[in-house]
Amino acid sequence: MDNVRWYHSIRWKLALSYLFVSIAPLIFFYFTVINDIETAYINDRKRRLLYTADFEANRLSIANYLGNLTEGPLMQILNSDMATSSRNGGYRIMVFDSSFMVVNDTNMVQTGNTLIVPEVVVALTYRNDVGIRNDEDAQVVYAAAGILNSYGERIGAVFLAEDAADIFESIDSIRQTIILYTLISGTFIVILVFFVSQILIEPLKRLLKAVRVVSSGHLSQRVPVRGYDEYSQLGISFNNMTEKLEYTEKAREEFVSNVSHELKTPLSSIKVLSESMLLEENLPLETHLEFLRDITSEVDRMTVIVNDLLELVKLDSHEQGFRSEEMNLNDLVEDVINRLAPIAKQKDVLLLYESRQLIYLYADELKLSLAISNIIENGIKYTPQKGTVKVVIEADYQNATISIYDTGIGIPTEEQNKIFNRFYRVDKTRNRGTGGTGLGLAITHSVVLHHGGTLTLNSTLGEGSVFTIKLPLQKD
Repeated sequence: MDNVRWYHSIRWKLALSYLFVSIAPLIFFYFTVINDIETAYINDRKRRLLYTADFEANRLSIANYLGNLTEGPLMQILNSDMATSSRNGGYRIMVFDSSFMVVNDTNMVQTGNTLIVPEVVVALTYRNDVGIRNDEDAQVVYAAAGILNSYGERIGAVFLAEDAADIFESIDSIRQTIILYTLISGTFIVILVFFVSQILIEPLKRLLKAVRVVSSGHLSQRVPVRGYDEYSQLGISFNNMTEKLEYTEKAREEFVSNVSHELKTPLSSIKVLSESMLLEENLPLETHLEFLRDITSEVDRMTVIVNDLLELVKLDSHEQGFRSEEMNLNDLVEDVINRLAPIAKQKDVLLLYESRQLIYLYADELKLSLAISNIIENGIKYTPQKGTVKVVIEADYQNATISIYDTGIGIPTEEQNKIFNRFYRVDKTRNRGTGGTGLGLAITHSVVLHHGGTLTLNSTLGEGSVFTIKLPLQKD
């Protein structure tokens, strides 16, 4: 991560993502709440002012104020009440008649003037009205309520005006408080995000460092695993991967060594035999022919090894396609048994076959025959005289199972997980005539895997082994 620019770093991306997710709701909350508070305050002020206007209009309607303007005492009382209301409520009151003339004004400014006010127009026409407008750079709430006569006719209107500056001062105070809390919260979130991102990214940095070490060729590198979270699972997977890589590298080195050893021995024999034929004069014809037969035998052995290696290479690289066709498994196993019966008879090993049902599956008949033959032949090879090799085939609704039992020498438990490795032999001292090339089971294992099946071994040293092949009945 040291070579990664800061704006490409996962830490920064993670931090900015958390910051956005954390701050965005605060910003949304700020604008939404402020608007809602402002709307609620203004609506509440409108309702209260309209209620007051309606209350004053009802008083004037009951007192027949507009019909008794000449009655001084009544006008004085109402003026006094209206003035008191104005002082207590902080609003201005004007009384209009039906011709839009101001009959009374608590500010004593517009009395006797004719004014066309939108709310008064509505109130004199059909209903009470309220609104808010700018008046000399100030927000003012206006309310008007109709004055009715005894016939229900609108003969005038009470008009109230109240400065809404206190509302916006309160909203500004709330806005400043929210901004302050937002800044405090944002600062706290930024610090927390960077702290948390450091905790989250640190294991990833350790893993990246380990990857670089492995990529340089040090396959023994491992990462420490703590806890049970996703990073721990990633660390476990990485360690498993490096273990497999290390095992694969060791297997490759061992494979190269084994191939070299397997080919070096017959080549050395051929060289010795050919030099003997060239250097020794007057070599008897019988000896000459014997040397030629030995050379031919070694060449045949090398040919078998090379052919097996080529077969494995084709299986690994998928060069040789699998001809998956429907076939009768019973017939295939019977053919293999018939081919190997003479070998079993020659060694005095009883070869048995048991088929519990008729089985059809999709497979490459030639390769599957080779795989089954390798296991049965190994069973015969490593079973002593008077022993038994038994082949049983059966199936369920998903898989066909081929089990090969033998009463041979068995395989030690610690060796069983290596038995399918190439050139692997349990007995390192086993002679080549008995031991073969060590590639047969590796080929068998590869063939079974290519068919989507499994090959397992259960063996007890000195008692025998059971190889089990499971193959799917249907195509994948």
